[in-house]
Amino acid sequence: MLETLRTVRELRLSDGGAPARERARELDAALVKLTADALGAHPAIAVVAVGGYGRGDLSPHSDVDLLFLVRSSSDVSAGTVRGLLYPLWDAGFEVGHALRTPKEALERAKSDLNAATSILSGRFLAGEHDLFDELIDRRTRWLAKDARSLTRRINASTQSRHAKCERAGWVLAPDLKEDAGGLRDIHRTYWLNALVPHMDPPVELAAAEDLLLAAREALHSQTKRPLDRLRIDLQPAVADALHIEGDDAARELMHAVHSAARTVEHHSALFAQEMTGHLLGGPKRSGTVRILSSSTRLDDGTLKLDDATARSTAAALDLIARRAHLDKPVSRSAIRWLTETFAGGQAAVWTPAATDAFRETLRGPHVVDALELIDNTGGWPVLIPEWSRIRALAQHDPYHRYTVDGHLFVTVSEIARVVVDDPVAPRAASEVGDLDDVRLAALLHDIGKGSGEDHSVAGERLAHAVCTRMGLERSRADRVARLVRHHLTLVDTATRRDLDDGAVIASVAAKMSDPDELRLLYILSVADGRATGPDGWSAWKAALVRDLYKKTLIALETGALPTRSDARIRAEGIEAYEPALAGRALEVLESLPPSYTASTHLLDMVDDVRLLLQAPQRGDLAYRVDDGTETGQCALTVCIADRPGALARTAGVLSLHRLSVRSAHAFSSTRGTALQRFIVGTDPDRDWRRIVADLEAAYSGRLALEARLERKIREYGTANVDAQVRVLQDASENSTVIEVRSGDALGLLYGIAAALGDLDLDIHVAKIDTLGSRVVDVFYVRDAAGRKLSDDQVAEVRRAVGHRLSRLYPF
Repeated sequence: MLETLRTVRELRLSDGGAPARERARELDAALVKLTADALGAHPAIAVVAVGGYGRGDLSPHSDVDLLFLVRSSSDVSAGTVRGLLYPLWDAGFEVGHALRTPKEALERAKSDLNAATSILSGRFLAGEHDLFDELIDRRTRWLAKDARSLTRRINASTQSRHAKCERAGWVLAPDLKEDAGGLRDIHRTYWLNALVPHMDPPVELAAAEDLLLAAREALHSQTKRPLDRLRIDLQPAVADALHIEGDDAARELMHAVHSAARTVEHHSALFAQEMTGHLLGGPKRSGTVRILSSSTRLDDGTLKLDDATARSTAAALDLIARRAHLDKPVSRSAIRWLTETFAGGQAAVWTPAATDAFRETLRGPHVVDALELIDNTGGWPVLIPEWSRIRALAQHDPYHRYTVDGHLFVTVSEIARVVVDDPVAPRAASEVGDLDDVRLAALLHDIGKGSGEDHSVAGERLAHAVCTRMGLERSRADRVARLVRHHLTLVDTATRRDLDDGAVIASVAAKMSDPDELRLLYILSVADGRATGPDGWSAWKAALVRDLYKKTLIALETGALPTRSDARIRAEGIEAYEPALAGRALEVLESLPPSYTASTHLLDMVDDVRLLLQAPQRGDLAYRVDDGTETGQCALTVCIADRPGALARTAGVLSLHRLSVRSAHAFSSTRGTALQRFIVGTDPDRDWRRIVADLEAAYSGRLALEARLERKIREYGTANVDAQVRVLQDASENSTVIEVRSGDALGLLYGIAAALGDLDLDIHVAKIDTLGSRVVDVFYVRDAAGRKLSDDQVAEVRRAVGHRLSRLYPF
């Protein structure tokens, strides 16, 4: 019977914690029988469930925590205890247990917080009830004396945990137990409630706990082990286990999880504040009151409302604006007032006072806390009805750290940091002056997500409607909408296009014809990138965006489109750094595409020139491996004799060795040499000698690369490639730009580059960007005569790429 208890139960999200509670009850019955069979009718021991099991819920892979109470350690042998534990161990349960007298159990609780919180949820199972009664009696007397000390220990432990963990209501892969807003925060309310049993926890917590327990049950069903982090790759399977159907099943699951976790974080914190005040007493009143507005005051360090304040959107936003500018808590009565003001879901009527207060909120240094306060009190559907679609909306890629709305909140807060930290944003901000429009654009730039269409296009329309409803003048509404429409323009162009190509700069200038709007767009682009997460914004990407912004601004202000970067100036820098290259660097740089000097750091150029001067013969290669700019990455630079298929060979060998390409650049020189730089994920044990040996074999015709790669792909498993090939004839003056968007897969870059090589196309420049599970590969190509592709050749490119990928990924 015990073996079947750990079996995952069929459930739906609405079943909540029922399976976990049923499992706990069934284990209770099993332990009662085990105790009776092992110890007879008059056992000298009490079996007590403590910890999570003591609370009466048990997930499939949760520990079973037991306390064995005895009058004396000599009363029960170790063999007797093992007789109770062996059946649990044999059934696969992880059992935490202790054998103590009631006095010893209390003494341990005084010095060990885990022991203290465990006995707060202690529950009698079997054996001698008098021992359990003695424990409860001792616990009651101890808490009467030490409740204050225990409260401080519980709160300190929670604060320490929160400082180290994520926030389950906002991160994309939350830990259902340990993250802020997870089950552990609910447990804290139970511990504090045990100290003040006449004060009930908020009713909202019960439904939230049920939802998190259901998600945990389904998660354990997929992992077969005690994992509590709901990883992105597991979310579709967990949604399926909960019988959530449809294409957006994973998003529906995560919306429910994120919403529940926000409820837990908000209400458990309020309850803890109330319990702490009751147990420890509130702070001594100084009588200090600071009037902040006609309705809001700072009373002894707490934001409060005047008792006579009438409910209105303007008054609510006034309070929220004060929170954005002051790092002070909002009183529970004021939070209730906000919740009741926003209740009913009727769209707000925006008065000039309400609009001014909202814009003041976005200017505040504590804007994220203020925007979360709107979320916690139900204000977003009232203020911006369009917000409902993106609230707690998950983004299924590893670059973003937060839900869509969480990302928007952080982007707004990043505006202030960008205009201080960024090399060019301070000047841009000073020249524009008023940053209210870019703050509002930061809040709304992803509001079109989840709409089923291009989120920038949908976002432009939605943002304009929001601004109009707020009463902004037409010119400001238009500006905010355009910033939303083009919030990806600088980043996408900088990472996927040749920035020394005049046609590229002209296209960006045509989209952002007003220099001030371009300045605001730059600030927004940097804030958006920084808010995405550490994997979504790098020094390399920042430099490219900055370069594109400068060139476009010059074009707008002077009408001059950029020409080839001055290779002579760069050559002088190289030779000053490395005198041994004097008189040789300029010739090398002039042989490379203009985008090389625009996108490469001086120190990398020094090393690249050394490689290129070696002029490898056909079949040979020169290379170097450097540390990457990000942790867990390295840069592989390869120099070989150029020929069709060169990029494919290198990419194929990297795939054979399971190296994940994060980004790549490739350049062809007029001297018949190809320079390739790959940023790859790696580890300290990577054997570069084997990789280089395979590269040499591939380039000398001693490695059946495609045959080996096809086998490796089949071993690796299925892949959702679904490649979309775009051919952009007007994106460059001298080359045809081929852009391939696809799901990432082992060997994908090889397949695309090999298809282009089959057609004898010269890949003049290649830019590869991996965006989580998706990739965008861009190739500047010319035919064998150095010309742009004809319409017939374009059709053959599509056919060749499709054919190669269908061969590599037939499943």
